[in-house]
Amino acid sequence: MFRVILIVLLVTFSTAINGKFVPTHSAVLDEDNYYLYWLYTKETITFEVQAKTTGYVGFGISPNGGMANSDIVIGWVKDGQKYFKDRFATGKSTPVVDTSQDWTLVTASDNGTWTSLRFTRKLKTCDTKQDIDITESTARVIWSYHTADPASETGTLPQHTKRGTKSLQLLSYGAGLLKTPTIPDDAIYFDILQPNVSVPSDDTTYYCAGFKIPEYSQKHHVIKMEPVIQKGHETLVHHILVYACYKPVNDSLHGFHGVCQNKNMPKEFNCISTMFAWAIGGGAFYFPEHTGYPLGAEDSPKFLIIETHFDNPNKRSDYVDASGFRLTLTTKLRQYDAAILANGHAVTHGEIIPPGVANFKTVGICPSQCTSQAMASQPQGVKVFAALLHSHLLGRKIHVRHIRNGTELPLISFDNEYDFNYQEGRMLEKEVTLLPGDEIRTECVTDSTSRTSLTLGGESTNDEMCISVLMLYPPINLTDCSSSVIPQNVVDIAGPNMDISEEQTTKLNVLHVLGPAQFAGQTLYQLFNSSVNWKDDVTVRRFETLLATRPRYVSCNVFGKIDYKVPMFMPSNITKPLPVENNDLCNATTPGTTPQPSGGSTFMAQSIAYVFMTVFLVFFR
Repeated sequence: MFRVILIVLLVTFSTAINGKFVPTHSAVLDEDNYYLYWLYTKETITFEVQAKTTGYVGFGISPNGGMANSDIVIGWVKDGQKYFKDRFATGKSTPVVDTSQDWTLVTASDNGTWTSLRFTRKLKTCDTKQDIDITESTARVIWSYHTADPASETGTLPQHTKRGTKSLQLLSYGAGLLKTPTIPDDAIYFDILQPNVSVPSDDTTYYCAGFKIPEYSQKHHVIKMEPVIQKGHETLVHHILVYACYKPVNDSLHGFHGVCQNKNMPKEFNCISTMFAWAIGGGAFYFPEHTGYPLGAEDSPKFLIIETHFDNPNKRSDYVDASGFRLTLTTKLRQYDAAILANGHAVTHGEIIPPGVANFKTVGICPSQCTSQAMASQPQGVKVFAALLHSHLLGRKIHVRHIRNGTELPLISFDNEYDFNYQEGRMLEKEVTLLPGDEIRTECVTDSTSRTSLTLGGESTNDEMCISVLMLYPPINLTDCSSSVIPQNVVDIAGPNMDISEEQTTKLNVLHVLGPAQFAGQTLYQLFNSSVNWKDDVTVRRFETLLATRPRYVSCNVFGKIDYKVPMFMPSNITKPLPVENNDLCNATTPGTTPQPSGGSTFMAQSIAYVFMTVFLVFFR
């Protein structure tokens, strides 16, 4: 309650310092000490920072969360005089004054306790040397403040009293919105929490618990899902999935829990139809006002499984966790039932990333052969309204491409600055129509320069994934559409005439080389690591092409219900790729003062919040 009152007071203070400023987004950068508000138009963005200090305040955009090469502004108010400069950080030292002052101060104020700065700039300034463009991709915001004002504007600034970094979606149609939907008076709540489990001392654990859904007398819509993360466990709990069980489950299993892969887990727990999900960095999810997830209907699930991924790199044995979800439900039904569709690369060793490569692309394909079957009864298609993009530590960029009859349509979603520790769902500016026969390609660009051996697809944080999750309506008979190359089909990267064992598996540490003689007995993992020159860029690019173009198997199903048995397929040719947009407006514009924003951004009515994380572990269950 105190935090809510404080934010209201700060917004009031903001309005008082310079008339009309109605921010659409906000973020807490330092609890009780530093707050950020902003709004944007198609060309400009306006920020207001409020820090609990009477000294200088710093704010910036960083390429990686550090100071080096960051685009920074620093300002303060001293003896009624306002000071403000656009700066550039060359390292851990006083940022130099930028030769092109592209950030414009609107107003500044110091009330004896808080210092407030409001400033604006173009999203794309054309200062390619000392500014960072602000796009729909994840932005690494950095902040700082000092308790005292500098002696002068041109000298060395005293080192900050406190600094930090936070990843945000600055150009977002959902995440960070100040205005959230009103919860109906009839709303009820249902908590799904791990039952105070002792977290194993392994670095990676998937822990499952079962919950019986309360018996409702009528259909409800879930309209909000929010994570409940135990205080102090913000980095321990990496992601949480909730699976719906449509088959009967004995009530006695309510509250049963254990490590998910344990052979003693009840067979009834093999419920892998994803219902809700959350990942590190995310927050509450409000469904768009015309959709809701159905519960309480005759065909709704009656039992839920919560699966928590504990990321425990220090292998601590003293964690006891009770994290999970709170669901908000209403009987005031929305127009459409919502559903989830997971796409991308199947979580297998078919996802192979060479070591020491700064820019390597992995591709997961949901082929037209799958969507044409699964959506045969819905020729009008479905509407996609949100997406979540998921990779692991090596992920740098993720694109979700949309192909129809060989013609590429605009990207469904993308992030060119992916941050593993900030996996926030993305509401789409405009809903995307997905038709039967459409193809979805999820492409991930990785950076493995920190690795000295292969990185493979897998569940561990140190393994990799390339997944996109689409939230859509109305529901379709499809929850998983993912694919993978069979490793035997790309083994020729190590040399000609390779003879490989015929085990029915994609595991590189199980498949063996039978010949030629000099390689016989090695596993494919050993072969790829020791016999391929990954320092040769020609070899790397050839392998990248092999992975993208060789035959694939596909998982096309509704978990536990329908398997469409799509045969192995060859990736299709995109006959009409999406034209590259000419975003180089800098050569066509005359330099000048950054224009002032004309007001708040225009948002879709349904752009209320962000989407869930979803099923990217089910392939090994």
